[in-house]
Amino acid sequence: MKKCTFLISFALLASMILNAEPIPDGYYSSIEGKSDSILKSTLCQIVGGGVRYEYGTTSYHTSSNPPQWEKGDLKAYGTWQALPLTDRREDGSIWDMYSNSVRYYPNKLGESGCSLNIEHCLPKSWWGGDVNDAYKDLYHLNPSDAQANSQKSNYAPGHVQKGDKFDNGSFRMDSKSKSAYGYICFEPAPEYRGDFARAYFYIATAYENIKWSDTYISAGYIRPDNYLFFSDAIIQVLLDWHREDPVSDKEICRAEQISSIQHNRNPYIDYPELIEHIWGNKKGQSASLDNLICTYGTGTCSEYVPPTDTEHKFDTLLNFPALTKGIVNAVPNCYASDKIQSNGTSSITMGASATDGFLSFSKLNLQKEATLIFRASAYNTATSMQLDIYAGDQLIRTISENVENYTRNEVRYTTTIPAGTDSVSIVSVGGATTKRACMQELYLLTPKSEIETILSSASAAQPTAKKVFINGTLYIIVGNRTYSVLGL
Repeated sequence: MKKCTFLISFALLASMILNAEPIPDGYYSSIEGKSDSILKSTLCQIVGGGVRYEYGTTSYHTSSNPPQWEKGDLKAYGTWQALPLTDRREDGSIWDMYSNSVRYYPNKLGESGCSLNIEHCLPKSWWGGDVNDAYKDLYHLNPSDAQANSQKSNYAPGHVQKGDKFDNGSFRMDSKSKSAYGYICFEPAPEYRGDFARAYFYIATAYENIKWSDTYISAGYIRPDNYLFFSDAIIQVLLDWHREDPVSDKEICRAEQISSIQHNRNPYIDYPELIEHIWGNKKGQSASLDNLICTYGTGTCSEYVPPTDTEHKFDTLLNFPALTKGIVNAVPNCYASDKIQSNGTSSITMGASATDGFLSFSKLNLQKEATLIFRASAYNTATSMQLDIYAGDQLIRTISENVENYTRNEVRYTTTIPAGTDSVSIVSVGGATTKRACMQELYLLTPKSEIETILSSASAAQPTAKKVFINGTLYIIVGNRTYSVLGL
């Protein structure tokens, strides 16, 4: 069984965390009294400065040879050197805005994370993929679940209605036929939509003068002859996301780290209201720094203090943020039976023609208790489901449901798997049209996590994300759903 288990030297990370680079005196002063296209072009001249460094991975680095960001020695260092500084939660795990997966950065700075890509928030193909400064700009580069990144491809942002093309519990996509726009569109989780919007507006500003691809101009995504740059539909989506998800503490702290590396700013994080002056409800009004609220310095950003043992270890034994038959069978010692049917690109139906369907995972060799987590509901044409969970040959749990949800509001189930277990199976009993399960998102985590307690205490009326610690484990909760499980 392949394990995505990473240890990272927190002493090294702590030594590399940079002090926030203050906004230089007079940095934004030239925008005073400007509006509309002149305001945007002025911001382009301001934030287009600074430096960019190489995309991807170059050579690995150790604590004896850390990146020297402050010296501007950037060409030797790829994006993976920066991401542990810019996209890392307080516990050291990778902050992935594209899935709920829990992963950690490797020992070697510069080495890519497990099953992660470096994703261009605004697709690089929109300008033809040229390796220019936009290609290397950290303000729209993020660690991304590889599967979600592949599905996102070069599609446009939109308000997703069905999630029928892709849905991993966090990142969703509508197919062309289900989309409100007549093209495939994507939507991140609610707590990240503003992050995406401000990254799009930033790229459209900092690089307004690069040559954009005729393909995406013809598709109607881009209007290079108009300073607003995006189509009206995309602008409205981005404005909605920006307004619904204001600049967060996480976003402020990330921007401060990027500023310390690239030595330029994202004006729409520092002064979010500038978006309204260019694209929104304040078009035609001149900007005045005295009247704009500045977010700089409001984030609770501090150096990371590592645990006392200075070593972090967390095992994700099974990691399927989305399930299809092909995805499961591609992983060693994981098997989806013949009666498992892929349902789009992110879910499976269990069983067919009254025949049981099952998933099995072998050679686990659990040294301690683990927690199995998955989402499931009755299939959309079924009236019930029954899932039997086995640890080896022993039936340890039966789940029966009569609620018909199908691929969106599934129940998230958690089951403790005993230490000493070598194999786990999930069997959909019945498999007929009237009794069939649909499943999405499956993980096996160790050490044991008390997720049941967390889920039962979460309030469906709570609209904002919150952190809860139980027995040394950090949970991120949004509403009545637990989006991440981070072991300490």
